[in-house]
Amino acid sequence: MRILLAEDDHNIVKIAQMVLERVGHHQVDTATDGGEALTKALAGDYDLIILDGMMPVYPGLQVCKLYKEQKQGPQAKIIFLSAKSSQQDIQEFLAVACGYIQKPFAPQNLCPLIDDILKRAA
Repeated sequence: MRILLAEDDHNIVKIAQMVLERVGHHQVDTATDGGEALTKALAGDYDLIILDGMMPVYPGLQVCKLYKEQKQGPQAKIIFLSAKSSQQDIQEFLAVACGYIQKPFAPQNLCPLIDDILKRAA
């Protein structure tokens, strides 16, 4: 699976990318802010986009909205990865995406969480 991981915390990027590539055997591209994430998402053919809820330039919700408005052709499934955990925040994420993973997460659980979300969204 080809994944775009958009996250501004470099430690999370390093850990998540390693797990997704080594354990999940996925191809992972990264972006560290919402502007870069939107540019890569629109230009690439991703199966999944993992968006941080709060990033510089554009927050994850805005990236998601702009991507859905501007992406021509097949669109990737989107999962939010965020420390925001109020019911209102989670509802906002799930209104536009197929899933939500709360930070912090256990690295060994990342691939199973993603697989579970994608199975429920299918």
